[in-house]
Amino acid sequence: MRVAIREKAVGMLRFCLRFAGRRGKRLISAALSEEGSHIPLSIERVATSRGVIAFYCLGDLPVWRAQTLFSKEPETIEWIDSFVTGDVFWDIGANVGIYSLYAARKPGVKVLAFEPASANYALLNRNIELNGLADRLHAFCIAFANGTRLDSLNMMSTEFGGALSSFGTPVDNHGNAFVPNFRQFTIGYTVDAFISQFQPEFPNHIKIDVDGIEDMIVAGAANTLKDPRVKSVSIELDDARSDFTQSVIDAIEGAGLKLSAKRHGEMFDDGVYRHIFNYHFHRIPA
Repeated sequence: MRVAIREKAVGMLRFCLRFAGRRGKRLISAALSEEGSHIPLSIERVATSRGVIAFYCLGDLPVWRAQTLFSKEPETIEWIDSFVTGDVFWDIGANVGIYSLYAARKPGVKVLAFEPASANYALLNRNIELNGLADRLHAFCIAFANGTRLDSLNMMSTEFGGALSSFGTPVDNHGNAFVPNFRQFTIGYTVDAFISQFQPEFPNHIKIDVDGIEDMIVAGAANTLKDPRVKSVSIELDDARSDFTQSVIDAIEGAGLKLSAKRHGEMFDDGVYRHIFNYHFHRIPA
């Protein structure tokens, strides 16, 4: 089955070569072959209590993300399981949509997914289509920051399912500056400005997973976070950046949400990401 899907995709790409410009031909040709191999394309299907979720995977990393839906961030799954009918979930830094898809599988929950990296955004939308969720999961190819502006998404990798990109400032999730392998230009908004200008469904739950500029996004969401309609926030932070992390905690708690948990999956107990945790905040009813 996978072989047939892969061969069909490769055939379509080769057909596109006939109509692509010189640069397009070069890019497609590079994608078609890596040491003579075809694009590793597969459809991964994961059984959940909400039904089977299908993931359109180009390359090994999206496959890994699909296969670790429940083991990579079990705390995120538990948090999403707490959402109730009528809730709106904002997934900021959605990547290929692993958690957006899981949330949208619950009837009555609306999801807005934000992912500026073009390769990930393509797979995110393919996943929405594949699962028939376009009526309750909407994706936007924009970044969030502390100002509304055109700027670059500084990317360590352009691989499908890749992460560690930073809008505006090339800094990684440990706070270290890096030289990007590619700079993709895009538009960024503050959360507050985006809501004011476009009037989208207002978030009840916000997930922020952006690898480095969490403080800027929180600063740009100051008015939103104060709104009592925001019930909870999950944000990934580096515990080793104590001053930085505490400043983000203070800003969120200053908006009326209280830190309730700090967790990560067992696979991150050791290694370079051992200090990375998801910090969960909930609003205390008045």
